[in-house]
Amino acid sequence: MKTILIAVQDSARAHEWVQAFQEQDPSWEVRIWDPSRPASGAHYAVVWQPPTSLFEHETNLQAVFNLGAGVDALGIGLTIPTTMPVYRIEDAGMAAQMAEYALYGVLLATQRFGAYAAQQQAKIWQPQPAVLRTDWPIGVMGYGQIGAQVAHSLAQLGYPVAAWARRARTEAPEQVRIYAGNDQLMPFLQRSRILVNVLPLTDATRGLINKKTLAALLPQSFVINMARGAHIVDADLLAALDSNHLKGALLDVFSTEPLPADSPLWTHPNIHITPHIAGISLRQESAQQVLEKLNQLRQGIEPSGRVDPRYQY
Repeated sequence: MKTILIAVQDSARAHEWVQAFQEQDPSWEVRIWDPSRPASGAHYAVVWQPPTSLFEHETNLQAVFNLGAGVDALGIGLTIPTTMPVYRIEDAGMAAQMAEYALYGVLLATQRFGAYAAQQQAKIWQPQPAVLRTDWPIGVMGYGQIGAQVAHSLAQLGYPVAAWARRARTEAPEQVRIYAGNDQLMPFLQRSRILVNVLPLTDATRGLINKKTLAALLPQSFVINMARGAHIVDADLLAALDSNHLKGALLDVFSTEPLPADSPLWTHPNIHITPHIAGISLRQESAQQVLEKLNQLRQGIEPSGRVDPRYQY
């Protein structure tokens, strides 16, 4: 029997995922994982932040599908054996949302419309100077499916855009200059005034946005983080803001979520906060993508999106 096991933290969301998969393909039996019951015998699990006990309990699992692009919460090599095939969601509606979010951050940085709300309240008719895009070179950290769409969407608006990837890329896009590897990180940062982070969280990228890398940015720069909170050293970000080297920051993700009420990030006048909404996996699109990958597996075809344990993405 074709069985999919759903393991997500919220019960209501689990039932919504069951419905989404059944609507897409009713030939699959879709169950919600219940640790109090005997092992289901399912060969495939669809998960979001699953507990270690899932993999201890469900010993017949042959593949895991993560309901998101980032797999840092899975604990590959700890919670999940490195031999277990893990597949991540590729886009499923997230890339366009994250490109929009990046543009929102760019508009906050440039203050393209910042004065007009106050002017409306005061009934003042006063056009503001035009924003010169050449004054706001953008650097996108990460050049996978999401990073590429973010970079190209901003480049199409006329901003000078570069992207930095951990590994070299063979493609040479016309509108986006690609930097790659540790040797090219500092030159990439030194030409950037708006820094957009969409990197996967790995041992190599944890804390990458820190005192040294922030100092390399152009003066009066702006940081947009919609990847993972642990990419940023919060104390270094606050220090860079207080020294006026940074103009501001738009933060969607945090090391602890929900963000604790006593965090100084909440009240800093130059920080804008959103509750991890930059790229929300669209349920129907995600279910369809997982089912397509499952059908490929059953046909002996290797699906795209498999996570490489060496790189943690």
